[in-house]
Amino acid sequence: MKLLKTTAVAGLLAASGAASAIELSGNVALTSDYVWRGVSLTDGGPAIQGGFDADLGNGLYAGVWASNVDFGDDTSVEVDVYGGWAGEFNGVGVDVGYIHYHYPQEGYQLDELYLGLSFGPASITYSYDLGLAEDEIGDYTDFGLDLGEYNGVAFAAHAGYYDLDSGDDYWDFKLGASTSIFGADWELAYTDTDASDGDLDDDRVILTVSKSL
Repeated sequence: MKLLKTTAVAGLLAASGAASAIELSGNVALTSDYVWRGVSLTDGGPAIQGGFDADLGNGLYAGVWASNVDFGDDTSVEVDVYGGWAGEFNGVGVDVGYIHYHYPQEGYQLDELYLGLSFGPASITYSYDLGLAEDEIGDYTDFGLDLGEYNGVAFAAHAGYYDLDSGDDYWDFKLGASTSIFGADWELAYTDTDASDGDLDDDRVILTVSKSL
């Protein structure tokens, strides 16, 4: 979720005297299929993704991220802009923020507030649809579990529930294994849903290669 020019931004921050308070990081990824909440957004095809994050200090952060998409119309790009605060209280991680999903060609958009809590290997995140677009889509709850690392390979599981305002609600599931080799991060994942709307929410295996900048 991110896409800026690090050197240009760093130069502006330095000129304003704020560079010492802000840390920038970037990432780029190539995935065999862009699956979001259990549904392929690239019609089963690959995607190139990347962006930048800014650590603003005191737990505050902001970022931008982009990916190619394929909805069967003129829409070809997704751009996400987000910001929030992350911290910890009595051993419980807290992450609260706002994210705007935008698809420039067709003007699609989705705006959500999210609240995430984590404790040890478990996490839960609730995303609330603000309904700023023409149609409110629905609210989403994400459950995550870190299954541990074995011989340098980390395993994780995910389940999500989409409470849709129109259409049938559904669950999506993911099992993933990840490791770092050849200077990059690699993830092999299996995803599926209990939805029956078409091929885009069928089970699939996804390979993703990413690199932090």
